[in-house]
Amino acid sequence: MAQAESKSTASTGFQFKSTRAALNELILLESDPALLAPQLAAHAARVPMLFNGMPVVLNLQQLPQLPSAAEVQALIELCREQTLMPVGIKAEPGSATELCAQLQMADFSQQRRVAEPAPVPATEPSPRQPAAEAETAPEPAPARAAKIVTTPVRSGQQIYARGCDLVILSSVGAGAEVMADGHIHVYGPLRGRAMAGVSGDENTRIFCQSLEAELISIAGYFKTSEDLQTEHWQKPAQALLSGSRLDTVAL
Repeated sequence: MAQAESKSTASTGFQFKSTRAALNELILLESDPALLAPQLAAHAARVPMLFNGMPVVLNLQQLPQLPSAAEVQALIELCREQTLMPVGIKAEPGSATELCAQLQMADFSQQRRVAEPAPVPATEPSPRQPAAEAETAPEPAPARAAKIVTTPVRSGQQIYARGCDLVILSSVGAGAEVMADGHIHVYGPLRGRAMAGVSGDENTRIFCQSLEAELISIAGYFKTSEDLQTEHWQKPAQALLSGSRLDTVAL
């Protein structure tokens, strides 16, 4: 019996595993629940399969001032009423620490941002070396690999290109899902869901020969088929971010 107990206590009852699960931000431009409630309800009615149980981070960075804990709690309850699942808060770094602690929410304010290159002061070339040698050409960036799929992606299939582009030399069927940390190229009709830049790269794009998607997303910003049925619908098109707006343009 003692031996069995020793073996049981020595084993670990859990494991940690990193994941690339998509986590969308709900960027709030207003903090009044009465104003937001009908707008969220209307959006949820258009894409119920997307809203149902979707985990979100409440992004408060666009609000004029940080709401109180009671105000944020009201926003959390509003999201839950619309079947969204708030898991954290994003505000200016350092300003939401106490707020998150009070509400028992994760603090996403310290998410890593792409650093801006430091300005290089204008200096004269060193007299010990010629000016031509003082200016060294930057090394070219390494080419990004790509995951290539040669067969149609059918309904129910999910393909993820981790750390690279995704190239599909066929079609993406309705009900299928394709994701990539880099760009997505579809050399055929795109009828399912396509999510580029899932690790946060806002410079990624989606290219397809016929835009018929259920949903497209770049770095968490998304549009559904209702929003996509413009002059580019069922035509060669590309999707890209213009600031925080997801645009489609002719290919």
